Amino acid sequence: MPAWLRIFTLITGCSLLQLMTTRADWRSEIGWDLLGIYAGSKVPDGSSVQLEMVEAYASGSTRYMPDLNNAALSDINITNISDTDNGVSSHATTVARNFFGRGTSLLSNAGSTHPVGIRSTDDFINQFLNLNGTVGSSTAAVTCHAYIGTADPEQEALFNEIIARFDFYSQSSGGVHVVGLNNGSNAAIPPIFGSAYHAIAVGRSDGGHSHGLTAANYPGAGRQKPDIVSPETATSWATGSVASAATILHALGSSSGNTDASHQDTIKACLLAGACKHPFPGWSQTSSQPLDSTFGAGELNIFHSYRILEMQESSPGSVSSRGWSRSSVRTTRSRTYRFTTPGYARQFSLSAALIWQCDVSYSPLFQSYSHQTLDNLRLELLDESDTVIQTSDSSLDNVEHLWNTQLAPNTNYSLRVSSSSGSSNFSLAWQLRGDPQSTVEVSHSTSSPSEAKLNFTRLIPEVSYTLQRSSTLTPNDSWQDIHTFTAESTTSTWTDAAVPPGGRSFYRLLSFPP
Repeated sequence: MPAWLRIFTLITGCSLLQLMTTRADWRSEIGWDLLGIYAGSKVPDGSSVQLEMVEAYASGSTRYMPDLNNAALSDINITNISDTDNGVSSHATTVARNFFGRGTSLLSNAGSTHPVGIRSTDDFINQFLNLNGTVGSSTAAVTCHAYIGTADPEQEALFNEIIARFDFYSQSSGGVHVVGLNNGSNAAIPPIFGSAYHAIAVGRSDGGHSHGLTAANYPGAGRQKPDIVSPETATSWATGSVASAATILHALGSSSGNTDASHQDTIKACLLAGACKHPFPGWSQTSSQPLDSTFGAGELNIFHSYRILEMQESSPGSVSSRGWSRSSVRTTRSRTYRFTTPGYARQFSLSAALIWQCDVSYSPLFQSYSHQTLDNLRLELLDESDTVIQTSDSSLDNVEHLWNTQLAPNTNYSLRVSSSSGSSNFSLAWQLRGDPQSTVEVSHSTSSPSEAKLNFTRLIPEVSYTLQRSSTLTPNDSWQDIHTFTAESTTSTWTDAAVPPGGRSFYRLLSFPP
């Protein structure tokens, strides 16, 4: 094993026994249950997406494979791409469970179309990134990297080459790469691959991860990390969970037939725009530092991100209250997206994320890759008189982010993307959210055992509702859609003329405001 590889370490934070008993908790906390209610069987199962996982060797060994006999992994087609050791790593097993495990991740059928590939870091760095030649290629759509390489003054030149090759590979292959940071709130951002431009850097919702600015003497020093956090007890497990969410979004985007929807920048923009701030009362940003110094864009929320990406792509001009766009900008041409806030809430929150790439060049003479100067893009929020009311304008990051909780109802606003240097393609994602001013009330009466008259009051006009019925209230019971309507006023009445005989019926009314 090359000496430089010794700095690659697994990033763990709790015992395996604890891991195996808490796997499902994070899914409920990131909007997974709500997405199931909202989209049901339309949620992709992951079968269409080609996945890879790169793993560092387990301590004191060359083991990097997950346990193929684990209950969550045993029915999944997993292949050992590196094929240098078949030994089981408990770390790899837990990451795999969060990434693509049956019943432990967000994916119910990963590996059924394409085998899930596992590589060792030794193979990935030495053979695939190929330090003695040109970078390899892969058709993997989402790759999980739950390991780190910490700063080493004696390895700076080598690390810079590795990071440049990683970003070139990510850019040329088009895959989404999810990378972990270190555990420990006082730890520095690891240059591999926390300093990469074309990756999603993941931390923990409890703040127990390396955070702050990317290290000096490495590409793009001074950029804020992490990009996003997930409610897990170790950054490796959090990395697997975000990779699982990215897979759901990639499958959703691919199913639309629009390649822009599955672009790596679009996936990242949707994840960041959909992230939640409410778990972090102290979340903050400045015009030059778009992400919070500890929690990035916020906590992963697959429900919000899914709803953003499910919208058809928007072109500059008039847009809806949530959506996404892939476009281009140059110093002489900005792009503007105009929207009107709805009227059902007293105020609205806007979350918008802008992502673009840093070009990487290759020198055949020196067989070396290097980052080029990053184009400087800006994201602004304008009021109806086109006055700028908020700006995200980092001179270092290839991420801009706006978070504003003070938008008025029934008011025109705009998002504007511009460039102060260079021309670039970009992905922009946004969502508006507002809490309704009132809670819908439901009452009922019966005229016969087979009928139930339901009365709804305090509805929001022009908002769609779905009424569901269940025979029990057990968690595993199947709620059935029985009536969908768009409120024309604040009240409505509907009769369920097919109440199942015997027993009791329960009803719930779902609303997902635009």
